[in-house]
Amino acid sequence: MGPEAYVELHCHSNFSFLDGASDPDQLVEQAWYLGYQALALTDHSGLYGTVQFHQAARERNIIPIVGAEITTENGHHLTLLVRDATGYGNLSEMISLAQLAGKKGEARVTLDNLAAHAAGLIALSGCDRGEIPSLLLTGDHRQAETAAGQFCDLFGRENFYIELQHHNLPMQERMCGEMDQFGRKLGLPVVATNNVHYANPDGRRLADVLTCIRHHTSLDSAGALLYPNAERYLKSAEQMTYRFRHYRDAIENTLAIADRCRFSMENLQTSLPDFEVPDGEHPNSYLRKLVNQGARRRYGELSEPVVNQLEHELRIIEKLDLAGYFLIVWDIARFCVEQQILCQGRGSAANSTVCYCLGITAVDPIKLKLLFERFLSENRKEAPDIDIDIANNRREEVIQYVYTKYDRRHAAMVCEVITYRGRSAVRDVGKALGFSLEEVDKLAKLLDHYTDQSELEERAAEAHLNLQNKRVQLLMDLTRKIKRFPRHLGIHVGGMVITQKPISQIVPVENATMPNRSVIQWDKDDAADMRLIKIDLLGLGMLTLIDIALKLVKQHRGITLDPARMTYDDPRVFRLLCSADTVGVFQVESRAQMNTLPRHKPTRFYDLVVEVALIRPGPIQGDMVHPYLRRRNGEEAVTYPHPSLKPILERTLGVPLFQEQGMQVAVAAAGFTPSEADELRRAMGHKRSHEKMQAISERLIQGMVRNGIDKDAAARIYQQLAAFADFGFAESHAASFALLVYVSAYLKVYFPPEFYCSLFNAQPMGFYSTSTILYEAKRRGVNILPIDASQSLWDCTIEDGAVRLGFRYAKKLGPAAQEKIEKALERGRFRSIRDFVFRTELPQDALEQLAMVGAFACFGVARREALWETLSTADRSPEELQIETSNTGSAMLPAMDELETIAADFRGMDLSTGRHPMALVRAQLSEKGVIASRDLFSTPNGKLVTIAGVVVIRQRPGTAKGFTFLTLEDEFG
Repeated sequence: MGPEAYVELHCHSNFSFLDGASDPDQLVEQAWYLGYQALALTDHSGLYGTVQFHQAARERNIIPIVGAEITTENGHHLTLLVRDATGYGNLSEMISLAQLAGKKGEARVTLDNLAAHAAGLIALSGCDRGEIPSLLLTGDHRQAETAAGQFCDLFGRENFYIELQHHNLPMQERMCGEMDQFGRKLGLPVVATNNVHYANPDGRRLADVLTCIRHHTSLDSAGALLYPNAERYLKSAEQMTYRFRHYRDAIENTLAIADRCRFSMENLQTSLPDFEVPDGEHPNSYLRKLVNQGARRRYGELSEPVVNQLEHELRIIEKLDLAGYFLIVWDIARFCVEQQILCQGRGSAANSTVCYCLGITAVDPIKLKLLFERFLSENRKEAPDIDIDIANNRREEVIQYVYTKYDRRHAAMVCEVITYRGRSAVRDVGKALGFSLEEVDKLAKLLDHYTDQSELEERAAEAHLNLQNKRVQLLMDLTRKIKRFPRHLGIHVGGMVITQKPISQIVPVENATMPNRSVIQWDKDDAADMRLIKIDLLGLGMLTLIDIALKLVKQHRGITLDPARMTYDDPRVFRLLCSADTVGVFQVESRAQMNTLPRHKPTRFYDLVVEVALIRPGPIQGDMVHPYLRRRNGEEAVTYPHPSLKPILERTLGVPLFQEQGMQVAVAAAGFTPSEADELRRAMGHKRSHEKMQAISERLIQGMVRNGIDKDAAARIYQQLAAFADFGFAESHAASFALLVYVSAYLKVYFPPEFYCSLFNAQPMGFYSTSTILYEAKRRGVNILPIDASQSLWDCTIEDGAVRLGFRYAKKLGPAAQEKIEKALERGRFRSIRDFVFRTELPQDALEQLAMVGAFACFGVARREALWETLSTADRSPEELQIETSNTGSAMLPAMDELETIAADFRGMDLSTGRHPMALVRAQLSEKGVIASRDLFSTPNGKLVTIAGVVVIRQRPGTAKGFTFLTLEDEFG
C-alpha cells in the first residue's frame, strides 16, 4: 500500500438495522473510489450483510474483512475482526449464543462466551460506548486497566488494540490523547477508526432519521440521541492521516491488521450431513435402489426412454456427489406419506425423473418433455433447490421433524429480510420528520407495497401535501433513499438449511418470533450464494383443501381418489375451466384468469401449464399475453425473432413464457455458454434481480446482434426476459401447479359438497370471502346448512349430501373455545342450551354470539329467546336452575324477520345461509331500472346500464389516475 494508505476497520451498513445509512454495495463503491485496498464490515451483533459485502468487494478487487460490533453483558461495545477460519467460526458461534439467549434485538455476549470464542479474532476496544473509553471518560483509570488486562488475556496481547476515533469534536481530541497514553502505558497498540455509518457526508440526514425511527421519536425531540455532526462517513487515507497526524502508528496499524485478516468467505465449508443408509449400502447404491423401486410403481414395465433418462440423471447425481441430498429430501417426503400429510414437490425438481420416482414430485417429466438440466447439470457444481408444498395445516409437523432428526445445531430456517417499501417508508420517515399521524396515514393509504417511487410526488399531491415545503421535499427524498433498506428480520416461508457441522459456525442463528423456530442471519439468496443447501417446506392451502376433500370423498362415498393416477384429460373438467366457473379452483380463480380462460380455451393438460404461467407479472409486463392468445386463436401468425429460436419457442407459439426458454434463448440467440445462461437464470430468480438483469443486458443484446438478430428485436427479447425478473415461472413449476388446478377442478365437478366443505375448512385462502363462496355453492346446487349446536362440529361437515357449517365460523370463538367444544363433544352431542352452556363453559360473549346466529334453533328456541336463556343460564349452577319453575325468567320476545336474521348472520359470521342480501331489494331495484347480473348476458353490447351489488373485492392499489376497480356480487353471481 502507498505512503498515504488507510483501511477502515469499523464500518456499519444498513444491516446494523436502523443505524447504518448505506448498503454494503454503496460502502464498497465509495471505498473503491477512495482507493482502499481493503475494508471491514462490522455490523451490530450479526453477519447479516456479509455475503453481499463480500461479493461487492470482490467485484471491485477490494479485500473484504469480516467482523462485527458486539455488545457485552454490561452494555459496552467491542469491535471484533476475523483473522482466519477459526475466528470466523468463533465469531458466528459467539453471536449465535448471544442472540439465542437474549430477547430479540438485545443480544449480549457474556464474558464466558467471549472467552470460549476469542481464538482467531482481533479485538478493538470499541467506539465511545466501549468499556475502556467509557471508563477513561469517567476518570476510572484503574478499572480501565483491569478491563484492558482482561481483554489481553482473552485475545492475546498481539490481538487487542486500543481504538481511537476522532469526529472533529473537542472532547474526542482530548480522548484520543488520553487513549494513546493509556495504550503506551500498558504497552498496547492503538488503531484509528471512523465508526462509519454512511458512505458519504450526505448520508447523515438519513442516519438521523433512522436513529429517530429506532428510538420512536422525531428529529425535533431526538436531542442528544443524534450524532452532533456528519463526520461518520468513509474518509480518504489523506483525511484520516491528517486527522490522526499525532498518532501515525494508529494509521499504520490499520494496514497491519488488514494484512493479518486473511479469511475469505469463499473458503466457508457448508456440506450436508451424512444420510444414514442400511448396512452394506452406500448413498449412491441406496438411492439407485429406491429410484428403481419407485420407477416400477410409477411406470410399471420400464421403457427404454425411462431407463436411459434415469441412468443419465443418476450418473450426474453420483458425479456431483449429491446422493445424500436426494436421500434427505426423499426421507422428508417419506415422512409425509407415512403421516398421511399431503405434499408435492414443485419448481425445477419437477424436471427430474429421479424426483418423480422417489415420490418427491407428482409430474412425469418424460411425458411433458421437461429439461433435466434446468434442475441439475454438470456445469453447476452445486445442489439444486427442491421445493416441497405441504398441506399448510400440517406443515409444522414436517418442520419439527427436520429439527428433531438433525437437531437444532444442524438445522435452521432461512430468514427473510423485511425491507422498506412505499407505505412503511412513508410512515416511518414521516413520523421521524414530525408529520402528524393524519398526514402520514393519508399519504401511506395512497401507496402500495409495490408503488414505484417515481409516483411519490403525484401521490403526495393527492394527499394535499405542499410539494414546495422543504420538509415535504425531505420526506420525498428520504423515502426514496430508504427504499429496500432492511427494517427487521422475518422468517422465510419455508426454507430450511441442514449442515454437517454446527450451523452456528457457518452463519449466526437467532430466535424467530414464531415459537420453536430459529433462523439464520442470511436470506435465501445469500444462503444460495454461500452454497448452503436449502430445502423449501412450503405451506399450501390448496393441498389442505385437497387433503380434506379426498378424506371426505372416501368417508361419505367410499371412493378412494389418487391424484397421481388421474389421467388429466376429463372433458367435463375442461368445460368447467373454459366457462371460467373457477371460484375456489387453484391458481385460476382471479378475475384476470377468469377473463383469460374463455379466450384460451384449455383442452389438454399442457394448456393448463401455459395458463398458470401466462397471467403473471412477468409475461404481462413483457407483453406476452395478448400475442400468445391471438396466435392460439388463429388471429395472428406464429412468428419467431430468429429461425434458431423456433425449436425453443414452438410449444408456446413463438412467445417466451418460461424461465427455461429464457436460458435456451440466451444460448441459441446470444451465444451464451451454459454457465452464462445459468447466471441469467439466477438473475431472474434473485431478490435483487432487476439490478442483476441490468448488469448482463449489454452482453445479451450484443450477443444477439452478433448472431444476426435485428437490434430492435434483440432489445424486445431482452425486455421479455427481463420481465421474468418480476415473476416468471419455470415450466416445471407451472406443471406442478397445473396438476393442482386439474385436481381441484375435478373435485368441484364431480364432488361439489366435499369440495365446498373442504374449501370452507381450508380458509383463509384464495381471492374470495367465505360469503361469496357460500352463495356460489348454493347457485351450483349445494345445500349449505347453518350452525346447529346439536349437529355441528368445530369444522364444517357433510350431512346427507349438504354442507353443515361448523362452530369455527362463529366470531369470538377462538382456539380456547375450540378446545372446550371438542372436549365436550367427546361425551356426546348437546341436548339443550343448558347442556351446551354447562358442558362447554364458554364465556358469555361467545354464547351470545352463537344465540344470535341461530345455533340453538335446533332446540326449538328462536334467536332472541336463545339469547335470553344464555343470559339467564350463565354463571349459575345446574342445581340453582333445577329448582326454578320452567317458565321463570322467560320472556315473550318478537322473532327476527328475514332482514334482521341475515344482518345478525353477517354480524356474527360474515356470511349467511339465508337468501342473498341483494334478493331482498331486487324488486325496488328493478323498479328503478337497475338490472341483475344474469341480465347482462342478454343486454346489447354498448348499451349504458345501471347495476348494483355487494362489493366483494376492491383492487389495491388504485390506478395511477385514481380509479379503483370493484368486483360486485348479487344473488345471481
